Parts: sequence; C-alpha cells; structure tokens
Amino acid sequence: MTEPSGGPRDDQPDPRQPPAYGQYAPGGQQPPPASPPVPPDALRPGGGWSGGGPGGGPVSVGQAFSWAWASFARSAGAWVGATLVVLAIAIAAAVLLTPDFRVVMENYDDPDVLTDVLTAGASILDVLLAAVLAAVDIVLGSLLAHGAIAATHKGRAAFGDFFAVRNLGGILVLGLINGLLTFVLAFVPLLGGVIRLVVGFFLAASLFFVIDRGQDAMTAIRSSVRLVSRHAGVVLLTLVVAIALSFVGILLLVVGALVTVPLAILTGAFVYRRLVGEQPAAPA
Repeated sequence: MTEPSGGPRDDQPDPRQPPAYGQYAPGGQQPPPASPPVPPDALRPGGGWSGGGPGGGPVSVGQAFSWAWASFARSAGAWVGATLVVLAIAIAAAVLLTPDFRVVMENYDDPDVLTDVLTAGASILDVLLAAVLAAVDIVLGSLLAHGAIAATHKGRAAFGDFFAVRNLGGILVLGLINGLLTFVLAFVPLLGGVIRLVVGFFLAASLFFVIDRGQDAMTAIRSSVRLVSRHAGVVLLTLVVAIALSFVGILLLVVGALVTVPLAILTGAFVYRRLVGEQPAAPA
C-alpha cells in the first residue's frame, strides 16, 4: 500500500505528539514492548497479519473475538467491576435526561401510558436532552475504551486502567461533537437516522485515536475516516459483531451485558490495533 509523502499518516504515530499509550512507565523508564510492532511495509489492504506473525494474512474478526475472550477471561473481575460502574452511571444519566424513560419505568404495567409515550412527538427539550445524553455516553464509553486499549498493550486490563483517563479534553470535545450531531440530525426528516448511522460508521475509531494517540477530536475524526475508508469491510463486520454482542447482552439483562459489552469493546480495540499496523499483546 503506497502512502503519500510529506508527513506522517494520521493513523501512525506522529513524532510531534506525546508518546503512545503505555510507551513510558512511571518515572520515565521505558519498559520492553509487549509485542513487536508490525513493519509498515507488511501492511496490506486487508489490514496486516492473521495470527502467524507480522506480515501474514488479512485481519480476522474471528481472531479478534478469540483474543477478546482470552483477554477478558484473564481480567474478568476488572472488566465486570468497571462495566458495572459505567452501566450504573449510564442508567442514571438516561433516567435523568430522558423524561419518557422515567414515565415508562414508572408505568411499565399500563399499556395506555406506554402507547401515549410511543406515539407522542419529541419536543425541542427532548431532543436537547438526547444530545446531552449522547455526549455523556461518549465520555462513559471512553472509560471502557481505556481498558481495552490497555489490554492491547499488556494482554489484559487492570481496574485502574479504566479510570487512568488520558486526553480528557479530546474526549470531551468528541462527546460535544457527537451531541451536536445528534441534535442537528434529529431535525432531518427521514434521512436523519440513516445519516447518523453512516457518520457513526466512519467515526468508529475516533475514540481510540483520541485515547491511544493523544489526538485532538478533529484530528481523530480525520484519522478514523481514513482508516475506515481503507478497511471498510473489516470495520463493518467488526461493528456487526459488536452490535450482535450488545443485543445478546440486552436479552440477558444486566448479567449478560457485563460479559458482552467488554467483549464487544475488546474486539474493536484488537481490530483497531491491527489496522494501524501494530500487534496486540497476547493475553497473559
């Protein structure tokens, strides 16, 4: 794959940026790398290797899920604890910022009230609160993304990894952008939902770039668009797997989500790490 000259790619480390996630340990000592990086010339349009070492076949989402399961199994306590914290805050935010949700919870056994909620149109306040909730969801999701990024460097995540927040400013701006998009597209008839899905697809890796590379929100968005454009097939399949896992978690209520949500995020982090030309650390 030929790259344009004139500067580093957005999805490769920039020497002008801070060191990548996990590069330096406290005290300034540089630990030995968890795994060797993939040489840039080993990358292919499919995304790199598939398990035998740098420069193999294309990225396998099945392999990503296997890695995610192995990593989760080795740090299940940390993942379950962090996911419980995030889900509790997310539910509280949804109850606070979604009046209709409160009405449904309080009148779940009254079909007339449920019908009224489903058929009532959204007010400006409802849309505004939904936009705020979308921004909050990005911030909360970033906590789990921190753990997943740490796992790609170390093979497993510790509980503290989820709350060792990096680049908070970039995360907050990305959340604001997500909220603004939610607000604006809510007023686009018919196509608003479709546009939201397309935008979400191309920005799928933006949060990882903000956390892992220390990029500002706009640079991370550009990096994500470029990465997804080059590897649309594998990114789409990864998102389908993540959505399926999340759906299973919903069916199994909270207990299922404590497993399926971490697996979805870990699978995405593995694919991200491979698509930027690096080899995730083996679970240990």
